[in-house]
Amino acid sequence: MELFKELKWYFIQEWKRYTGALILLSIMTILQLLPSKIIGNTIDLILNYHSSNQDIILKILQVVLISIVVYTLRYFWRILLFGASNQLTSQLREKFCSALLQQDALFYSKYRNGDLISRATNDIDRIVFAAGEGILTIIDSFVVGCSVIVMMCIQTNWKLSFFSLIPMPVMAIMIKRYGKLLYINFQQSQKYFSFLNNQAQDSLSNIHMIRNFGLEETEIKKFSTVAHNVGKQDFQVSKLDAQLDPIIHISVALSNLFAILGGSFLITKNQLTFGQLTSFILYLGSMIWPILAFAWMFNILERGNVSWKRIKKIISYNKQQNIQSNIFNINLLQNLTINIKNFSFPDRKNNSLYNIKLYIPHCTTLGICGPTGSGKTTLIRLIQQHFILSKGYIRYHNYNIKDISLKNWRKIISVVSQTPFLFSDSIFNNIAFGKNNASIQEVKYAAKLACVHDDIKKLPHGYYTQIGEKGIKLSGGQKQRITIARAFLAPSKIFILDDPLSSVDHDTEYKIIKNIHKYTQKNKLTTIVSTHRLSILEQFDNIIVLKNGTILHEGSHKKLLSTKNWYSKMYNYQKFK
Repeated sequence: MELFKELKWYFIQEWKRYTGALILLSIMTILQLLPSKIIGNTIDLILNYHSSNQDIILKILQVVLISIVVYTLRYFWRILLFGASNQLTSQLREKFCSALLQQDALFYSKYRNGDLISRATNDIDRIVFAAGEGILTIIDSFVVGCSVIVMMCIQTNWKLSFFSLIPMPVMAIMIKRYGKLLYINFQQSQKYFSFLNNQAQDSLSNIHMIRNFGLEETEIKKFSTVAHNVGKQDFQVSKLDAQLDPIIHISVALSNLFAILGGSFLITKNQLTFGQLTSFILYLGSMIWPILAFAWMFNILERGNVSWKRIKKIISYNKQQNIQSNIFNINLLQNLTINIKNFSFPDRKNNSLYNIKLYIPHCTTLGICGPTGSGKTTLIRLIQQHFILSKGYIRYHNYNIKDISLKNWRKIISVVSQTPFLFSDSIFNNIAFGKNNASIQEVKYAAKLACVHDDIKKLPHGYYTQIGEKGIKLSGGQKQRITIARAFLAPSKIFILDDPLSSVDHDTEYKIIKNIHKYTQKNKLTTIVSTHRLSILEQFDNIIVLKNGTILHEGSHKKLLSTKNWYSKMYNYQKFK
């Protein structure tokens, strides 16, 4: 029942549907008891020769009419109940997706995509199934069970009812015991299913690399091992399910045996008629569903409870800081001040950045360069607030960016990441992603600035060409330029590019950098570019050289070339290479 306590908010929200379903189900249950009574009375009338053919036909018509009414009620209450549970699917997935979008980089380093997909699909389906079928089994088994027991005691003989139901408590104890085992095993089953999803995603995401290295058989063996573990754990769950069925059927069989033995004895004592015994057997037959439902309920609820805990763990996970900011001038052009005493990634001891002091006036350009692993991307990620800086600060004007709502801060930043990401959609939608209701003219203008317009025109459907999963139909350079066009189109105050031109030839690179300077000067944007290709930085106002997480050199292009240092050495090497 723990699951229902957790979902109380939803049951309150949808109380009308659940109340309607309960009322219809109760009426239907009472009607279902009438045919057994009618049939028992009819048999007694026939045996005592007190009935005519017309009376028998009338009784049959009553049973048929009741069956039609029960069918109609069943149709409507299932619509109410399962309609409510289907609404829960949408709401849980919205909550889950909303929680994912608010998480920081630390969260995604802890949870893999395959596991999250498993929770968003398989686990939510289990919860919804419990909220639908689980509610059905609880209400149906309780209402039907109580009604049938009352009818058995009132209409026939309470002693016979007690005698016939002796096996039921034993069955309930056994079901409770197996319910605990089922919970433990299903928890493991869901865990292994997440492993399977992770392995499948890894294989599909890297399918080209796997083929290039001829590692198909190795990957198949790895996937087979994980799949075997999932199958093995699912088999353990199935074994527990299989052990429950014989207990239920043996209990039902014993109840019927006790009913026949006890009923026969009462008939010989003239304390029960044959028709009453028939009604009693039919009532007892009606008890089979509540008994089965009772056992099934434990199965459904235990699985739903496991799945809910997995979903709740994500929904209630500590979300990325999202301050309700009272800062109203955030969209004005401001200076950026960076003072990082030290920063290290979670679960790491060594500092990734330390003693970083920068002042970036608005409408200026800053270049970031340095050896691989020097901290360039880390600095850019801190500016984006992917991680919270505890020792030091980054200020926009006089405001610490930690005090600015994340939503507002991200609105004023346009970012081109080191690894371009494209959606499985049209080129138009990929470029227009950062700006709602962008026109085709605006998209084309951004594409021209990124020097990708001519390439797009050559594609079969131009800007409406579908580019496939992660832009699989495009080259690396085309992907990078489309992401640059996306950044051009998105309204912003700070333009950040993290090594954006690594897959672009020098001629195209020169044109794009020239367009970036024109665009940022025209729109008065602050520009921050991280790169290994130092020719990009020749016209930048300020350049910093990072090494081992700290600033090694700082100055303009001419200043850095005037002395012997890493920048001048690397620039000359790249120039005369």
